[in-house]
Amino acid sequence: MLPTMSKDSEIKDGENKNLIKIVERPTFILKTREGENRAVSPSQRNGHKKDIDISSVASKVQESIRILSICPEMSTCIKFMDENMQLCENSIDFLYDQQDFLVVGCLGAQGVGKSTIMSLLTSHYSSNIFQIQDLSHYESSTNCTTGIDFFITKNRVIYLDTQPILSGFVIDSAASFDQKKGAPDFMNSDSNLELQSLQFAAFLFSVCHVIIFVQDWFVDPNLVRFLETAEMLKPSSTTVIDQDYVEYYPHVIFLHNKAELQDFMPATIDEMKDFYNKIFSSSRLQTHSGIDMNHCSTESGLNLFLIPSRNKQDMIFCENEEFLIDKLRTKIYGVPRNSITPSVLTEKKWYHYVSKVIEVIKKSHLSSEYGRLMP
Repeated sequence: MLPTMSKDSEIKDGENKNLIKIVERPTFILKTREGENRAVSPSQRNGHKKDIDISSVASKVQESIRILSICPEMSTCIKFMDENMQLCENSIDFLYDQQDFLVVGCLGAQGVGKSTIMSLLTSHYSSNIFQIQDLSHYESSTNCTTGIDFFITKNRVIYLDTQPILSGFVIDSAASFDQKKGAPDFMNSDSNLELQSLQFAAFLFSVCHVIIFVQDWFVDPNLVRFLETAEMLKPSSTTVIDQDYVEYYPHVIFLHNKAELQDFMPATIDEMKDFYNKIFSSSRLQTHSGIDMNHCSTESGLNLFLIPSRNKQDMIFCENEEFLIDKLRTKIYGVPRNSITPSVLTEKKWYHYVSKVIEVIKKSHLSSEYGRLMP
């Protein structure tokens, strides 16, 4: 029995060895050879795809940078719109096809310092980008800005400097050259002048993110009424009824230029704030965006800024002009950029939207009816 059992065990051991060899053979047969494509795991395959995606994204970024570099940089302002509200076509050459941009417009009467403020805001690019009124303009009773001039910074801020509102030069120019401005049913040149200024203001209310309303003294009731009327004449941002869309209105900054020392007193500033809060309590213009002179301003603060007079020696007790302009620029750049239209606009699409706004304003029945009812 013992030999038989040992023989059987040897046979079983031999069979087990044979079985092991049979199991191991597929392992050697499935082994890949050199020069053949080796199978990869899903994780390896995904990792390779990530490398491809990263390289493709990098190439797209480089391509977009190359496209953006095609547009020329601006060294001075150019004409964006003439005094007849005709859009200049060459201005689109300076616009990119990208969405991150800010439009800042400026309104004010003649001689209040609109172009000066705009040149100060762009002074770190070049000096006197916008033409400033000099003695020759006073002697000839002309405006240094006609229509709208614009300048685009490297960080894509579009500045729009507008001709003076309610300027008598427009009447003299129309009388001298027999030009017809505005709607043809105006009864007199004063009505023509006011409605043309209202059209420019309504235009800025439709296409700007921020509007700087410049005054050189506090406060002209006619200018306040002018702003309220321009808000009323502002065309709608869309003709499509959309329950989720809120009609667009820009941020408005009340900037008092050439301020005297007493204007910086806390009691005077509180009086100004109280006045603007009462006048614009029912307005839909964004007048409380925190764009003020305080270091720690809140979003609900009134947009009130004072720039001191340059020719006063007693203004040394106030913050200097350069510091205030830097603060104003910083707060303008940080303002929330609400969507102007229901659809997202790029710079080039904004230009085409501007052309549509001009046509709507010119053909507006509300503007013509307001002009007809003027005294």
